[in-house]
Amino acid sequence: MAAVFYEGRYAATPLVSPDFAVLASAYGLKSATITQRAEVLPMVRAAREHTGTVVIDFRVEQEDSVYPMVRRQ
Repeated sequence: MAAVFYEGRYAATPLVSPDFAVLASAYGLKSATITQRAEVLPMVRAAREHTGTVVIDFRVEQEDSVYPMVRRQ
């Protein structure tokens, strides 16, 4: 997959701080950090059922398949 996008030369910076879920909680918002695929659907369902703002921090591997992927022209 890396060959599809810039042959593995990434045009982004990994964000290691702040902890967005903790920051959102500090402001009284519902939040979660997702680190495994099995957690995605239950958390998205819970967020949709919640009446307020929800911040979800999705942690993915750099080489993971994240869709939709939009190729720059």
